[in-house]
Amino acid sequence: MDILRKELNAVYAAQCLDREVLDSTVIADCRRAVEAMTGVSDACAVITDASCDRCYLYAGRFGALMGINDGDRLSEILDSSDEDLIYNRLHPEDLVDKRMLEYEFFKYVDTLDAGEKTAWRATCRIRLRDRGGEYRVVDNSTQILRLSPAGRMWLILCRYDLSPDQSVPEGIEPRIVSNVTGRVMALSFDKRRGRVLTGREKEILHMIKEGRLSKQIAASLGISVHTVNRHRQNILDKLSVGNSVEAIMAATAMKLI
Repeated sequence: MDILRKELNAVYAAQCLDREVLDSTVIADCRRAVEAMTGVSDACAVITDASCDRCYLYAGRFGALMGINDGDRLSEILDSSDEDLIYNRLHPEDLVDKRMLEYEFFKYVDTLDAGEKTAWRATCRIRLRDRGGEYRVVDNSTQILRLSPAGRMWLILCRYDLSPDQSVPEGIEPRIVSNVTGRVMALSFDKRRGRVLTGREKEILHMIKEGRLSKQIAASLGISVHTVNRHRQNILDKLSVGNSVEAIMAATAMKLI
């Protein structure tokens, strides 16, 4: 599990929803409404239930285009609070910033009074890999769909729409937007992004980019191969990627190396 995902899960856990009695009919009503919405709009939508580490995924023709489903309107239950079917298709340059946006959004919403928590959404533009392997620009929004009886974040809606503007954005254009007033808070992750990797991790990633093996890196730095491999795994975790090639791409895009 990557570092930023752990931070998001910590935000969910802090809601202490296991101490509340939650009405299952609320979930059923929300699921029906979101399924109807995706049927009309051809968007993809995910409801996350923060109380039980579960997602409900809905994807119609959008899902077929992106290779998520076979074209029928899909309703799938995922035993995870993370929509991996979608995240696995995210461009590696966009993944870390999307994680950061979600974390900052949930932290901000958590500071608001209960009556305001559902009045905000996080928006961004990201690239998702389609069924043919090409990247498409997608408009993404995240908001709190329902609060628990005690006013805590419970059901979260994340929506994905194929953008009418397919020009590749410079960054994901992260924003937190008021649904009531239209107020926009533009975010920048430049400073935090620069602290994602330690100096030693950046040094090792530079060497990986040069094509050096763990044994060669260990000899150059005077450390053990085990220590190098531990740093390599930390790099993958922190950048939310699966291999060294993706790590180099993500770190280069983030100007870390």
